[in-house]
Amino acid sequence: MSFFKKLFKPEAPLLVAGEEPQGPLPRRMLMRTNLGDIELDLYTEQTPKTCLNFITLSNAGKYDDCIFHRVIKGFMIQGGDFTRGDGTGGKSAWGSKFDDEIVPGLSHDALGVLSMANAGPGTNGSQFFITLGACKHLDGKHTVFGRISAHSQGSIDTIRKIGSVRTEFQDRPAQMVKIIECRSME
Repeated sequence: MSFFKKLFKPEAPLLVAGEEPQGPLPRRMLMRTNLGDIELDLYTEQTPKTCLNFITLSNAGKYDDCIFHRVIKGFMIQGGDFTRGDGTGGKSAWGSKFDDEIVPGLSHDALGVLSMANAGPGTNGSQFFITLGACKHLDGKHTVFGRISAHSQGSIDTIRKIGSVRTEFQDRPAQMVKIIECRSME
């Protein structure tokens, strides 16, 4: 095998369609960032495929050292592009895009909503965002699959701290804002 084929050898997917693990999914995640910790509660019963993707990528270490590449004050912080780090990459635990799980009643209604970033219907991969306020115009377009734990003031403070960093061209943070690690808590 040539050097370049070895260098660009595709990585096997973490999950295979139809062979996903069975049983209850962890409902709580801890995302450690260089600006503080974020505790997340996942909607595993309402959005099982999206949660399985996020949990699998997290526990496999795919989000470790991944940056928040986009911060828009009062709107959202976005990360999860572990392949390119600039918002143009990332891939799901299955290795390809997967369909939305839009659930009536799950809304981008406040600060701290966890949702999938996409480029249109059925294009979910690994990128996600956390809202910095109500963004109801995103309802029906992005899968809401969790939110910051209601009992964690420290998580809210961390999100606000990340949301207030100075940004440059294309809403890229001027300072490094990254996920140190993200793992399930159960």
